[in-house]
Amino acid sequence: MRYEAIINRIPDATDIIPYYVGEERCAPSHRFGPHVRKVYLLHYCLSGCGRLYDKYGEHKIREGELFVIRPEETTTYVADEQNPWHYVWIAFLGHRAEIFNTDCSVYPCPDSVFRRISGLIEAGEDSAEIYTAIVHEIIYNLFSDSEKRQDTLSKIRKYIRYNFMDSITAESVCRLFGYERTYLYRIFKKRYGTGIKDYITKVRMENAKDFLTSGKSVCDTATLVGYRDEFNFSKAYKKYWGTPPSHSRVKPTFNRF
Repeated sequence: MRYEAIINRIPDATDIIPYYVGEERCAPSHRFGPHVRKVYLLHYCLSGCGRLYDKYGEHKIREGELFVIRPEETTTYVADEQNPWHYVWIAFLGHRAEIFNTDCSVYPCPDSVFRRISGLIEAGEDSAEIYTAIVHEIIYNLFSDSEKRQDTLSKIRKYIRYNFMDSITAESVCRLFGYERTYLYRIFKKRYGTGIKDYITKVRMENAKDFLTSGKSVCDTATLVGYRDEFNFSKAYKKYWGTPPSHSRVKPTFNRF
């Protein structure tokens, strides 16, 4: 079932100008697009999942995540076949809306404000003042903690450096710190110049070289840097360093009496 309401816009508003809100429980594989919008449009996934396709690629959207559609961008979004999403949306323009002009399309976000939108839609509320305040609240939730987000990135990098011996992956790091993978990839790369997966590989390969040059065997080194399979480790090592791990190993010497 789908609900949508046109909002009475505030005269002479320039910072945030709300246009419409809506809510839908989508059928499996329900598709919208490709389409170009004239407004900023935020969709929040209350339950289920789906996929967004925009100029940055394909994004898996899960419960608790918000995706952004910007004016003049071609987008398509599709509900999951098995677990179709239930989402709410709000559309707006204004100078303040330009804060969404980033290379990030998906954000994790608390659901409280969007469940409030759902309740307002059900109550038939069409006050522009209320929805303007809600958009400001969403912006605050997403962008006011930039320093906290930067601190979290430092913690993520430290976590990888201290736990590279375990079977960590980009996916497990994202789950642990509560980030959507595409979003974390973009902000981590923007700060450190590499994505999570590549950074894990970098830490493992640099430590592997140290282990090998200290006399560790290839088999032991593979285990020490989080690889269960020696062949996969050797393949990854050669791809990173250009030579097989056996070329880096320094054979231990023994004192003779």
